[in-house]
Amino acid sequence: MILIPVLIAAVGAVGLALGTHLQHRAVRARTAGPSEPRERGRAAVLRAFGDPAWLLGTGVIVLATALNILALGLAPIALVQPVGVLALICAAVISARALGVRMNRGLVRGIGLSGLSVVAFVGISSAFVRDTTAAEPEALRLVWALVALIALGAVAARRRAGHLARVVGAGVLFGAVAATAHVVSAAALGILRAPEGIGSAAAQTAIPLPLLGLLLLLLAAASALGAWLVQTAYASGPPETVLAGLTVIDPVIAVAVGAALLGEYAPMPPVALLLLIASGLVACCGVAGIIKNHPDGPGAARAPVTAGAAPLERTLDGAAAANRRS
Repeated sequence: MILIPVLIAAVGAVGLALGTHLQHRAVRARTAGPSEPRERGRAAVLRAFGDPAWLLGTGVIVLATALNILALGLAPIALVQPVGVLALICAAVISARALGVRMNRGLVRGIGLSGLSVVAFVGISSAFVRDTTAAEPEALRLVWALVALIALGAVAARRRAGHLARVVGAGVLFGAVAATAHVVSAAALGILRAPEGIGSAAAQTAIPLPLLGLLLLLLAAASALGAWLVQTAYASGPPETVLAGLTVIDPVIAVAVGAALLGEYAPMPPVALLLLIASGLVACCGVAGIIKNHPDGPGAARAPVTAGAAPLERTLDGAAAANRRS
């Protein structure tokens, strides 16, 4: 039973990588206009909304998100959400192919570390994680947490926040969204499975239906704000930086909420806890290696450009300049 939601989450991660690549291409192709970084980012995002590549990427991301929500309804957060790091690995491969360059040794090492650490994290978690049912007190805490995070995210979206600030804000928001999606989707699956109907399912989840509806509305608002922060972050940095922040910050926040608020982890011996922490640190090292060694990353040299690739070179140079300004 655990393998199925993990596989669903893995398929969703691949879709997220593809959709992110398509959206990033559409936004960065339109990063031109006023010199002020915030206005330039907003204008690029607004101009990209009608681009066929952006629309296709949005459709793929919506499908990937639906798969992830389904996986969250079938398994604990600690098993599903860390699988999202596969999106970063796939995005690095896709971007390297799109740039027409070979992946260097550092990039391959970073991909390997990230992948192996995810396997270790999920394997260790599966031995100690337990599926729990949220009750009304947990749902109320989630409501207040979402309200606070939405307010902070709105401030970050309006101020002249740079690329990394937007990535961090989006990662925190989506981490809380993942924890909320776990609660909402589990309740929704309970409603569908309940033979006595909605009233019986609501009693089983111990969450009143109005409170469940409020969680759903806040989840949609937080998702929309997080998506806006991600889109504006595309205008000043490579997609791997965005995905790297999301695939590290998002699972950390989601797993922390699942452990502290929902009680998803059973007591574990110190050795298992140390291994869990070590696998998370290795994942961070792998992510840093991918960002540093990626052809479009801040620490990598630009690949030679062929005669037919001049527009791509200008796009990358403009993107690097925009990243430095922001």
